[in-house]
This record gives sequence, C-alpha cells and structure tokens, in this order.
Amino acid sequence: ASAAGWLRGTVKEVVSGDTLVIVGAVRPGAGPPPEKRLTLSSIMTPKLGKRDGSSRDEPHAWPAREFLRTKAIGQTVVFKVDYTVDVITRDFGSVFLGQENLGVSVVKAGYAKVRGGDKQSPYIEDLKKAELEAQVAGVALWSKDSEASLATVRPVSSAEGFNAVAYLASVGGKGTVVSAIVDQVVNGGHLRLTLLPTNQPATVVLCGVQAPSMGRRAAAPVDGEEGSTPAPISAASIAAQSNSEPFAREAKYLTEMRALNREVRVVLEGIDKYENLFATVFVPPAPVPVALPGQPAASTPATNGHATEEDSLAELLSKAGYAKCVEWSMGMMTSGAQKLREIERQAKLDHKGMWANWVAPVSNQTKLSDTFTGKVSEIVSGDCLVIKDTTSGVERRVQLSSLRAPRMGARDRAADPWATDAKEFLRKKLIGREVEVKMEYTRKVPVGGDGSGEERVLAFGNVEMTPEKGEEKINVGEMVVARGYASVIKHRSDEERSGVYEQLLECEALGRSAKRGLHSGKEPAANRINDVSLPGSAQKAKQYLPFFQRSGKMQGVVEYVLSGHRLKVTIPKEGTTIVFAPSGIKTPSRAQPASHGKPAVQGEPFADDALAMTRDMALQRDCEVFVETMDRGGTFLGSITILPSGQGGPRVNLAMVLMKAGLARLQPTIDPSRLTDGSALLDAQSAAKAARAKIWQNWTPEMDKVENDEEGEEGAGVSSSGQRQYEVMDVVVTEIVEATEFYVQRPSEPRVQWVMEQLQAVALAEGPAIPPELKPGQLCVAQYSLDKQWYRAYVEKAMPLANQYEVYFMDFGNRERVAEKSVRIMDAALAAVPPQAIQCELAYVKVPSGSQEHAADARSMLSQVLSGGQVLTCTVISREKAGAKDNAKHPRWAHGKCKVTLTDPSNQADLAVELLCAGMARLPSVKRIRDPVTRAAITALVPHQDEAHEARRGIFQFGDPGDSEDEEQAGARPAAAWGKK
Repeated sequence: ASAAGWLRGTVKEVVSGDTLVIVGAVRPGAGPPPEKRLTLSSIMTPKLGKRDGSSRDEPHAWPAREFLRTKAIGQTVVFKVDYTVDVITRDFGSVFLGQENLGVSVVKAGYAKVRGGDKQSPYIEDLKKAELEAQVAGVALWSKDSEASLATVRPVSSAEGFNAVAYLASVGGKGTVVSAIVDQVVNGGHLRLTLLPTNQPATVVLCGVQAPSMGRRAAAPVDGEEGSTPAPISAASIAAQSNSEPFAREAKYLTEMRALNREVRVVLEGIDKYENLFATVFVPPAPVPVALPGQPAASTPATNGHATEEDSLAELLSKAGYAKCVEWSMGMMTSGAQKLREIERQAKLDHKGMWANWVAPVSNQTKLSDTFTGKVSEIVSGDCLVIKDTTSGVERRVQLSSLRAPRMGARDRAADPWATDAKEFLRKKLIGREVEVKMEYTRKVPVGGDGSGEERVLAFGNVEMTPEKGEEKINVGEMVVARGYASVIKHRSDEERSGVYEQLLECEALGRSAKRGLHSGKEPAANRINDVSLPGSAQKAKQYLPFFQRSGKMQGVVEYVLSGHRLKVTIPKEGTTIVFAPSGIKTPSRAQPASHGKPAVQGEPFADDALAMTRDMALQRDCEVFVETMDRGGTFLGSITILPSGQGGPRVNLAMVLMKAGLARLQPTIDPSRLTDGSALLDAQSAAKAARAKIWQNWTPEMDKVENDEEGEEGAGVSSSGQRQYEVMDVVVTEIVEATEFYVQRPSEPRVQWVMEQLQAVALAEGPAIPPELKPGQLCVAQYSLDKQWYRAYVEKAMPLANQYEVYFMDFGNRERVAEKSVRIMDAALAAVPPQAIQCELAYVKVPSGSQEHAADARSMLSQVLSGGQVLTCTVISREKAGAKDNAKHPRWAHGKCKVTLTDPSNQADLAVELLCAGMARLPSVKRIRDPVTRAAITALVPHQDEAHEARRGIFQFGDPGDSEDEEQAGARPAAAWGKK
C-alpha cells in the first residue's frame, strides 16, 4: 500500500460490468492471499440475470461484463477504495490497469452511466466527459436501436435442467471439444461453466484427478435468533464456516487464478453413473502484465504452476500437489492420463502440497530409464522378447510393459488358448528385426508355486520396430493388443506402467470391437504337432522318413538350437517337429553336466561360438530343409537353408556358413562326393584351415588324417542281401472310380486325424457363406451331401448360373456337385496339409475300364470286395512322379499314381488273384518285360488266370479275349472287347 491509500493486486474475477474481485500478492506458507470485492465508483451498469434463470439480463448487461472481463481478468492493477456504503456493505473505488482508468473505459464504451450522489469518484469529471462521448457516438446504452439492445439479452436457463447425457450426444460424443467461460469454481476440480455459443450453464468435473473438497457451509442462523445479524461475507468467513479438507482452499485458489472468468477449451470425456459431466479443461496462458504508472512491468503473481502456453488444469493441480489421480476417472480420458501419473509421481517425490508427508510404499517395482537398440533374436511368448543389444552384444530379456499375453505351455501344463498364435504372430513380424527399446520398470515375481520365497526380477520395456523402407515406426505392444493377442493390465494407482498406456487401452478397445483373438469368444483352432524330436522317438521319427524324402524341399521353422549343428525344426505342412542336422558336418561338442550316474563331459573349444552363431542366424527363422536320410538317434540329415526375414535378404546355407567361419568340420568318415554341396563344403573347410579360423587355429597339414566320429549316417536303397525293398503301408480304400483307378488313405497318418479335428473345431456351419466367386483350381471346404460333414475340397468347375460347384474331395478321391451355400473358405493351416487321398491302380494285371466290356462288372466286384472299409496291406510297386500330368496342380496328382498290390492281412488274400480267378482281369505278356522281379511276379499269377480261362469266367466267357502281344504293337487294331489302355 502507498501513502495515498493505493493498493496493488490481481483481478481474480469480474462479477459484472462494474464489479471486480481483486486479490493481493501470494506469501509463501500463508495460504491464499486476501481479496477485495470492489465496485467501480460513480458508475452503474445494467444488471445480470440470476444463475437459476429466475430473472433475465438487462439490455447490454452481458456485453458490459464481457468488456470488463476481457480487459481486466488476470491483470495486475492498482486500486483505491474511494468510499463505502454501509447500508449494503459495499466498497466503491477506482481501478487502474497501467495508465487506463477502467471505470472511464467502461463508461466510454457505453456500458455504464454516471451516477450522482453525495459520495463521488475523484475522477468524476473524466467519467462525465466519457459519458458525453458515448452519448454522442450512440453506442451501447445510448443506442437508439431498440432491437439491437434487446439482442444483447442472453437467454439464461437453469443449470439444474441441464441434461449432460443429451448434451454429450448432441455435440458429437466423447472427445468433442467445446468452448466455455468459467463462471464459478466450486472447488479445485469442480467448475460451473457457460457453454458457448448457446450460453447454457453447466457443471463440469475435471477428469482424471480429484481435488480436496471445500466441504459444506455451516447452516445460517434463523431470523429472530440470537446472533442472527448477518456478518459481511468474505472468502475468509466462508472458509471459517466450512469443514474443508486440507489444501482445498489452495486448490480452489489456483483454479480461480487460472480459470475463473476465462474462456477455456473443454474436451468432453464422459459421464459417470450419476450423470456428472467429466472433461479435460485447458486454460489459456497467463496474461502478460501491463506496466503500472511510473514502474517497470510487474511480474505475474505466483499461482503455483503458471505457464506461458495453454495448460491442462488437471496437470497444474497435480504439479502443485493439490489433486490426486483417480484411476476410474482416468479411464475416461482420451489422452494425457500417463502424463498426469508422471506429474503426480514427481509431486510426491518433491513432497508438494498434500504429499508433504508422503512416504513411498514398499514396492516390488523399480523404475528404469535406459534405452538401447538391438535385434530380436527370440520370441519367448506373446509378451516377452529376447533382444540382442547392438552395442554390447548381450542378449536381454524384455517383457512388454503393461501387457499380459496367454501363457505358453510347460512340462506340467498345456499352453493357454491363443498363446501359440500370439507367439507365432510376433515371430513373423519381429524375428531378426532391428528394434528400439526403452526400459521402463522392473518387477519381482515369485518363482514357481511352492512357496519357497524365491523371486526373479523381470524387466519391462516399450519396444518399437525400426522402420525399413516404406514403413512407419510401429509400437510392438500396440500391435499385439490391437490383434487381440494380449490384454492390458489394470494397474493400481501406485504401480509403474507403460509410457503409451493410453494408446494400449485404445488398441485393446479396437481389438475388442473387432472381436479379434482373445476377444472373439471362440476357441482357436487346435495346434496339433507330432513331436518326434523328444528322446526315445527314433522309431516314431523313422516312419516319416519316406514321406520327407518324397516331398523334396520343405518349408519349416527352427524352433530351438540344440547345438551348433543340431536344430529342432517344425514342418507345418507335415504337422511334425523333428531334430535336423546338415549332412556330413559337425560342430564342437558342448559341455555336459554329470547326470544319471554319467560323469560330466568337458566341452570342446569354440562350442559356444558355434552355438551363438547358429542361434543368431537360425533361431525361430523360416527355413527350407531337404531330408536325405536319418541317423540311428532319430536325427534327420540333409541340407538346410535359412530364409531371409524382413524385406529381402540373402538365403543362408547353414552348413556353408559354419564351415567358412571355422566352426564346423566335415565328418572324417563321409565322402564329400556323396553330399549335395560336397565339393563346396570341402573348399570352405580348406579355406578355413588356411586362414587358421577358430577350430583350425592350431592346424597343420600333418594333422589331416582319418578320424572316427560318433555320428554316422545310414544308407538307403536295397537291403544288405541285395533284394529289392518296396514301400509297404496299411490303407483303407476310400473311393473306386473304376477298376483301373481307386483311391486309398492311410488311417495311421497323423495328419488325417489332425485335419478332421481342425474341421470340427472351426464350426464352419456357423460361419457366413462365401459369395459365388470361387474359380476352378481354388481350395475350399465343402459339405458332403450324405453325412452333412465338412471336408477339404478342390474346385474343378464353377457353375454361377446354377449357384453350384463341382468339387473333388482331396482327402478321399470322390467328387460331388455342391450348392454355393455348402462351400466355405479354407483356412491357411488346412490348405498347407497335402492331400491325403492317394491315387492307385493294381500292379501286374490289366483290368477292363472305361467303355470296355466287363468294365462295370470289374468295378462292381471291386466295390463288393472293398466296401467293408477294412484295413488292407498296400505294397507300392512303382509310382509316377508327383505332378507329372498336364494338370499338375490338381490334388489327385499330388502323390503321383501308384501301382500297388492289395492284400487282406486277415487271410493274406491278394486282390489281383481274386480278380484273375473271377475272370475280371488278365495278365500282360512277359515277352517284352526285362525286369526279372516283375517277370517273376507275373509268372506266379499265371495259374490263377488259367483257372478262369478254363472255367470260362468273365472276360474268358467266349474264349481268349485277344492276343496280348498284338495290343502292344504300335498301330495294331484292338482285339474284340479290349484295346490298349
């Protein structure tokens, strides 16, 4: 205060066009400063209507208030009380904003009239002069346009009639941004607003935080009672009569100084169960103070967190320690929740406001802040990665922050639903990719469930994929959650969480609305894999050897690296997991601990280097394997090529890379000429020796000698006795097209049962029918008319006019015309399994077919003999090359047509003998057959043909049907009912 009675303060509120509330300077530790309600002396402005809508504004009342509000709110002013009217306990005075007299400015703008009376403003002459100028200009109150004056009256409605639900829906719902003017601050987080441009009163609660309550005001004394004389109302008297919570006054003061009478931006967040409207309120920047007369520009009074840019009011309260985060309310926020948590955490650490006596609780978490760049080397589960640090070369196990994916299986339990799908999704996206990792926190978790008290520390972080050409940076956690392969953890308020927690919640909502993965409400398709890589599975694995040898190059995935040269590989097409090793090479053996009475084995030099190199190149990568043979231990041998990951890259021959690096050597007992890349491998080994690389660092030419090796390979082909070996299998005949074409299926084949289980699990009958857009050559799933079951099929012909398809059931060999509604899209996993129906014809005999005489009788006999579905012993005599026909893509040629013999194991009856005895088949001439084995087999069948010939059965009813030699001569005319097949 000055000697002349002038005071300095900040305009906190503009009540009307002529009344302000001015507060003094903040004093540390003294709480909110004193305030003065002051009416501009000697002027009178129109009256505003009441908030409850019981009275309306007088003309120009609202513009007058807005004029003074926009000019003075938040500004530092000097003021002086000119006089006091005791009857109404009101102070009247003069207020200067810099050099400007606010009273004169209001009068000059035409929003006030000069009043007379005994008590006058010291600046009455200036006021009268300003009034005269306003009259001459005809502005505002002095305007002669009555309609314009009535237009300044705003429609005022009661806030009690405000319907928050209807309003939120009318403006566009959650996330909509509206403008408003703050009329009253109930407490730090509770505001009464005038919504623009409708001027609708509304009450808004800050979203995400809770400020201390001001409590309820004590009841006023009843008229006539002692002490009923009303005392002057002030902020101090109100605070004294209320039961406010600690720091409630400070929180309210902060909100008033930053928001009261300001035009704010309101982001509508939602409505609670009591229909309270929650929003995020952004306040404008603090105004730049105007210079006072004869003094430099004054600084803005300290208001606990003023900013020079638009700020969130909730953040300002949290930073000052005047509000706490509320999880259920933060769940409504579209953005900014994580920032509020960080601000609150810092306020706690700084012991600000309500956190002055805060003591950090005992926690099993520790905050981290380090970042690094690395390459994903392994996917442990849908929420856990192993990443190799580019700088240090150390592999770090990172859990994705705030996520929980289904658990993978263990020895004592099966994998959770969708666990395998989540892991495979990440493997395809991330393995071998460069990523950026920001570690965020650690958490201690108990080891096992035995209550031993042992704990291990898990490190949680935020992982982002380093963009390649044409890509954008992608957050791995968001990607997994959006696909429905993980859920977001609902943290307690004091728990650490992901830095992108809000985005994770949005992605989870997206996955839930799309019904993906965990949110689909369906069980995933069963992932049945026959694991023949386990110890003791050599005999089981051997059953797959002929299939792998015929399949040629197969696509697989390296599941695990057992040693530098032994891998566990899953072949999805075959539904099998095997142990595989490149033929002819060996890496140094790893150390083995003592177990089961066996002594410990010391590791060879560079064994760990070979393992690390193979892990880095091959672990969980797609690969291409070619099986040549199998050793005694059940390890398949051949060649393996690691396919590139990401966008392009070279194909890597694992054996060649290990040899060049000096981490593998050729088996001494193996002739390199027997290997597919034998000469190249020999050259690579020679180069590594010359370079003295790794295992060859002490090599000298004198050391080359033949060494015995523990791992050997078994040959394949003819037996040791020199006899020819044929493939023998148990089969069931599934379809007979004609006597020269029938289809068999192996009932013991694991993939047959797997396919049937997949078809049942998919629940195809509930899915939508696919539109009639299938084309010949496409795979599908079709419903068979007889049993109404679904089977894999191949579209042979599309008939759009009839809304039908002609399909071939690829696991059984039969055909059918099905309606469009009975066809569905085939899942990719089902399509990867090869057809299970094998096309066959009988070896050594010729059977009538097509339009030939007795063809129908021969087919009928076959149907009668084979209709029981009994298991027969099938011996494959010869096989056409798979896909050798013109229509090579048709599933019927997937295995090549086989010439076979069928024998009933119960009585050793041969089907060819049955046909010959019935006169439904005949033998070819042996004159031109050079193969002694085939000649011997045909000769052994001659007595059965002679029996039918003598009895005049079937085709021998009228004697000899023709000369076998004649039909084999080029250009010869067919004899009687027979022609060349």
